Amino acid sequence: MNAPETLDELILRAQKPSRYVGEEFGAVKKDLSAVRLRFGLAFPDTYEVGMSNLGFRLLYHTLNDRPEIACERLFLPWPDLEAALRERGEPLFSLESRLPARDFDVLGITLQFELCYTSCLALLDLAGVPLLAKDRGPGDPLVVGGGPCAYNPEPVADFFDCFVVGEGEEAVHELSRAVMDWKGSGASRGALLEALARIPGVYVPSFFRPHYHPETKVLTGLEPLLPGYEKVERRVMPDLDALSTSAYERPVVPFMQTVHDRLPIELQRGCTRGCRFCQVGMITRPTRQRSPGEILRLAEQGLKASGYEEVGLLSLSSGDYDCLNPLLDDFLARWEGERISMSLPSLRTETMSESLAQKIGRVRKTGFTLAPEAATERMRAVINKGNREEDLLRAVESIFKNGWSLLKLYFMIGLPEERDEDVVAIAQLAKKCLAAARRVLPKGQGSAAINLGASTFVPKPFTPFQWEPMIPPEETRRRQALVSAELGGRHGAISFKPHESRQSSIEGALALGDRRAGTAVLHAFRKGQRLDGWTEWFREDAWLEAFAECERVHGVGIAFFAHRRRRFDEVLPWDRIDCGVTKAYLQKQLAAARNLAEVPDCVLAPCTVCGACDYEVVKNRVYEAKDYVPAPLPPPRAPLPEARSFVRVRYGKLGRLVALSHLEIMHAILRAVRRAGLPVAWSQGFHPKPRVSFGPALPVGVESRCEYLDLELHGVHEPAEVAGKLAPQLPPGLPLYEARAIDPRERSISDAQLAVHYLASFPESWDVTDLSERVATFQGQERSVVHRAPPPRPRGKRNEKIARGKQREIDLKCIVTHLSVEVGGQVTFSLKADPTGSAKPAEVLAAIFGDGAPPRGVKVLKEGVSFARAEVPRSQPGQPRTPRYSDA
Repeated sequence: MNAPETLDELILRAQKPSRYVGEEFGAVKKDLSAVRLRFGLAFPDTYEVGMSNLGFRLLYHTLNDRPEIACERLFLPWPDLEAALRERGEPLFSLESRLPARDFDVLGITLQFELCYTSCLALLDLAGVPLLAKDRGPGDPLVVGGGPCAYNPEPVADFFDCFVVGEGEEAVHELSRAVMDWKGSGASRGALLEALARIPGVYVPSFFRPHYHPETKVLTGLEPLLPGYEKVERRVMPDLDALSTSAYERPVVPFMQTVHDRLPIELQRGCTRGCRFCQVGMITRPTRQRSPGEILRLAEQGLKASGYEEVGLLSLSSGDYDCLNPLLDDFLARWEGERISMSLPSLRTETMSESLAQKIGRVRKTGFTLAPEAATERMRAVINKGNREEDLLRAVESIFKNGWSLLKLYFMIGLPEERDEDVVAIAQLAKKCLAAARRVLPKGQGSAAINLGASTFVPKPFTPFQWEPMIPPEETRRRQALVSAELGGRHGAISFKPHESRQSSIEGALALGDRRAGTAVLHAFRKGQRLDGWTEWFREDAWLEAFAECERVHGVGIAFFAHRRRRFDEVLPWDRIDCGVTKAYLQKQLAAARNLAEVPDCVLAPCTVCGACDYEVVKNRVYEAKDYVPAPLPPPRAPLPEARSFVRVRYGKLGRLVALSHLEIMHAILRAVRRAGLPVAWSQGFHPKPRVSFGPALPVGVESRCEYLDLELHGVHEPAEVAGKLAPQLPPGLPLYEARAIDPRERSISDAQLAVHYLASFPESWDVTDLSERVATFQGQERSVVHRAPPPRPRGKRNEKIARGKQREIDLKCIVTHLSVEVGGQVTFSLKADPTGSAKPAEVLAAIFGDGAPPRGVKVLKEGVSFARAEVPRSQPGQPRTPRYSDA
């Protein structure tokens, strides 16, 4: 196990320490000594990105459904904490038990996109696991990859023991069973790999040897080394209604705001629209829709168990769900009154309608995004997008007419067959959309604005364009300039931010690369690369040097992998993987693209024989609107009682949760209130807020047994009843101590505070004499001034003229009302609480016991508050003190 106190210290010093806390409501924590398999589910990016990934969350719960398996989560730390861990010699750890990553039996790493490859190596290296699979021994974890990039895993084949190709809900259990059978058997690691190779959908790269042409350098074959193991067929789940629902029965509710901070529900999996650039649309065929009744049931279950304020109905094309409109009617009838909003992250322009816009915007208007992809009819025929310009303009009118004022439009640059006039048309179409928005925007709603994005097209495996070259970065920049020139110097209401061309070029080289590209990945990692999907960490020079090294060693580089056309008879690195869709079908679709021939969706037209279906089990599963059975209407909502209850709750902030900010604690408690079903009153106005009032912010790193919030509730409620409902819904580390009724005219928590009482526990290196001398020195001073810097100036052009505030002087002699040394190396002190300001515990510790900074290793507990009307009892002498961190 990692040393808890060391990790606590490092986490509190990191940016966004809530990334590393764990302890979320819904997290699963098991006795690791009582399970047969410890499965580390790792995401090679930050917590807020990984916890927004639905597949990651589904696998976490389905593995923990098994009592003999403990699945825990690991994420790549931000570089500041990574550097601190390396400096202290601390390995990467899991959130649940803080188990070192190398102590898991299996490390399953999600490969969501190619620029995460260096992050995978950083994750393994920080875990203390050998980077190369051939260097791992019996005591090392099995390193498994999965996700979209597992369809061409060759660029990272040397670093992984195996990959799960396709949908993993069943395969992950079969893989776990094989590892459990192997453990303790005395068999070699090679025997385990052979057992894994017998599992459908598992690709073991060490059982395939690549061969290359000595002159042209092209791949000439992947030689199978295990008899009978020549092809790996992807795994597919034919029926979404049959999947485990444990992710909705007790979902993990993050403390920090994640990229997608909502309850995710899959509307459908797979897409048969046939967009020729879209890898996911090919590898996830056929279309499998979840039944409307199951969607509503999961929403009911998940909202009750999570307290989320929004449901995301996820799919590759939500508008293709024929029952969408009646489903949304039932959704709104049930949850609109509870201010639950919905989002449909993927809507095609031709399926957007005014009625749909009205439904989506009835609760909360978040941003709206449309992705036309191409701006001319000719290019839309090339990519088989299937939408028309009039569809887009009609969709834009529907969006702005129903209350939105900002729209995001996404296009691609560099598609096959693209001409300059197609690129210029991107700007022209954006102008038409802005004009359409201005025509219909209601008066008084402000001005219409469009954020225009144009990413560089990256050819991907298992698409009709997998043989096509990607345009080089300099050509990308030339075409981006065409868009900017057409928009005019200052774009005004249209904001155009060109995509980073070099990132796209590296992504293309890794997407289409073979096993030799691993040399570039390893070199880039050794040059310090990780988190390459984040603009601030991507370094073009490091990657160019890495691919130069690849070219020096193997004779191939970026241009070979990304910027050349491939012959149909060339062996492709992913040819040993069967995604369901045949190569012949993809070649036929490429010919259709060049002939501007569009192919209809096979859900709406005859089968195009792509190869993905067996027509018995694996087939299109869709639900038609004509067969929709409306959900039973919920009982009419009773009028809210005019009577109100006002309850003040005292709660604690303990253990690992000291790393949370005040805002994160507020969000956690508000979601707990939703889960508890407490009828909180809401404010009036355009942006209503729940009438819940919190006390002053507690500094990060300080424990407390006396935090307060006031609740205003509809109806008459006994405080004990409120406490009984709320306490079980609070996450570990936020214990509820008491609830009492208050007079609504009572002063607010902040205004009523007179003093706050703290207990500081010092490490053993401090003895009572040292502490007493410091206290005596402070007490003998006439003044003890600390200087507090003003808050940082807000970023952005609008704030450039905001003057920085002056440095503030605080005399601690006027604020510290009590200071004494207690037995056992503890110091109690009290700070006057004034609405105009007080001192922070860290400032007191730094001034009295530190040299400009608080001494290390001191644990601070806020143990009492004195109010103007009443005083919260402090801990009595002889009563045990609670340390800042519980045993985690």
